[in-house]
Amino acid sequence: MLPEKVRLVLVGTEGEINLGFIARLAANFASDEVYLVKPAVDPSSEEVRRFAAHGAYMVDRFRVVESLEEALQDVELAACTSARVGQRSDVLRHPLTAREFAEEVAPRYRSVAVVFGRESVGLTREEIAQCHVLVTIPANPDYPVLNLSHAVAIVLYELWLARSTQRGHVHVEAANSESLERTYRLLEDLIDRVVDRERAPQVKVALRHILWRCPLTAGEAAAFYHLAKKLNRLAASCKPSS
Repeated sequence: MLPEKVRLVLVGTEGEINLGFIARLAANFASDEVYLVKPAVDPSSEEVRRFAAHGAYMVDRFRVVESLEEALQDVELAACTSARVGQRSDVLRHPLTAREFAEEVAPRYRSVAVVFGRESVGLTREEIAQCHVLVTIPANPDYPVLNLSHAVAIVLYELWLARSTQRGHVHVEAANSESLERTYRLLEDLIDRVVDRERAPQVKVALRHILWRCPLTAGEAAAFYHLAKKLNRLAASCKPSS
């Protein structure tokens, strides 16, 4: 399965030139949906259109929304991007590289959203937590932060290349987002029952990363769902020791 839809989501974009370049990139790599979450500039300005060049038609397709949650509706996989990666204990910031994401994870979903943050400060932890996976672009450790439009270009290129080279390949039926979400919710309830409150958020993030990053087949996802139901029932039947 290959993504039929790649949606660009830009949060709080601060530069008209960057926004114009990104409209051009969306045209270059056939990303027909561009959502802007509370942009800090006029997304339809003459400056934006000028730097979009022959991709200026994409400017008229921009959708401006008030929240990241709204921008992520109707997509199976949401990937946030960041140059900042976490230490061992910061599970939220354990990333995939852009190439790993494009070649190994994105092809298992029909619709994918890639979220980019503000030029000045990127995405908040709360925004990253709304996504299924984190993606980063490896660069010089002394200066790993790329210009926004450059980062968009690299990720879209990797997705385009992966989609082009994998067409025609035969794959076992992959688990869809609905089955993964259903399993996650059951295991999330289990975590709330058995994991210490201070550790639960990290465990939930790790679980979300595992489910959406691993290449589960539909049959494997169904087996995990069955296991999650059994464990939940078992946990519910156990009485806490006095």
